[in-house]
Amino acid sequence: MDHEFSPEKIRKSVADEDTITNLPESLRDKILCCLPIKDAVRTCLLSRSWRYTWASMTELMFRRSDFASGNGNAKDDACRFLKFTDMFLSLHNGPILKFGLNTQGIEMLSTGGHIYRWMRMLSRNGIKEIHLRTSALDRYKIPSCFFSCDRLEHVYLRACILTRGNSLEDLVASCLNLEKLHLSKLISMNHINIHSTKLKMLTIEGHFQHLNLHTPYLTSAAIKLNLKPDTNDASTARCNFNLSQFIASLSDVENIRLHWRILECVEHEFLILKPPKLFNRLTDISLEINFGNPKETNLALFLFMHAPDLRFISLKLISRNSVVPPVHFWESIDRHVCLFQNVHVVDMINFTASFAELAFLKLLLEDAPVLRKVKIRNKGLDRDVHKNLLKMRRTSKEAEIVIL
Repeated sequence: MDHEFSPEKIRKSVADEDTITNLPESLRDKILCCLPIKDAVRTCLLSRSWRYTWASMTELMFRRSDFASGNGNAKDDACRFLKFTDMFLSLHNGPILKFGLNTQGIEMLSTGGHIYRWMRMLSRNGIKEIHLRTSALDRYKIPSCFFSCDRLEHVYLRACILTRGNSLEDLVASCLNLEKLHLSKLISMNHINIHSTKLKMLTIEGHFQHLNLHTPYLTSAAIKLNLKPDTNDASTARCNFNLSQFIASLSDVENIRLHWRILECVEHEFLILKPPKLFNRLTDISLEINFGNPKETNLALFLFMHAPDLRFISLKLISRNSVVPPVHFWESIDRHVCLFQNVHVVDMINFTASFAELAFLKLLLEDAPVLRKVKIRNKGLDRDVHKNLLKMRRTSKEAEIVIL
């Protein structure tokens, strides 16, 4: 009996049943990639076979918040975070397919210099996806080694600066497999030209002079243009940003987002496009728009008229720099045009029940035969206005008005 339950047999039985130790390497990698990076390193204590598993992780996410000590000494926390990241990357062995850095909301120390060094390491490891979410106070130029990451498929950069000789055009041209590009808090001193036969999703938010696209397979474009920090006037941007040319380059996309100040750059001659292009693939559009500005309203009308398969509309209504609203603009639209023939859902944010907003809503409800829902996010409307909205006549029997 004693021989049957000897310590050797017990240890062997435990080892046979140690499922954690015997997990396949691919599954171990998935487990570690779900853990905070510090906890992933601590798995080296589990067993001998796990000792160096962390050093071959294929997806890395470094969050500055994971290194907060709670003693209020942000400088020490930042130093500890930077040293840990340096140590981890220097000891890492094998490919790194995804890299994420998040120091958002916290000012770091010389983040740019560290980013250059880390990107140089990543460029030699077959990187496919990079997310750099840094504080707006820690701006950095795109490291030149970025241009040698030829396997990149997805890039998210926050608070980067583009200068002459450090262009987005070069980055996209060198990353032949790039399909998703997101630039947030961007500052660009020159025009942005993007030529790509692979790019499918593009988001650009920030300060830039102009955006020129040659992207035949682009399906989603979200553009948020901010004006220069030293001005509140769109005149400078209007001179440099040719919105009509840019809109024409989006004729094959399925999803368009135009927010912040970009619609203020619309030219008076916008509707005189010869020949007018049809947005046959466009199904989803989101605009930050001032219905009191005739030029912006004309642009919206142009898009609605030339997107026959439009299904979803989101309008963030604003009133800055308002001029005299166009008299009876939406009432004057020819009802035979059928602007909203296939529209299913419309979301109107910051609805104030102004004359122009009510006129647009009336046209929508009477012109959309398959409309299902209109969501109205109001700004303190009284009960009488609520009642009148709910009583508005609608062509679609399924159309529902939801006031939030």
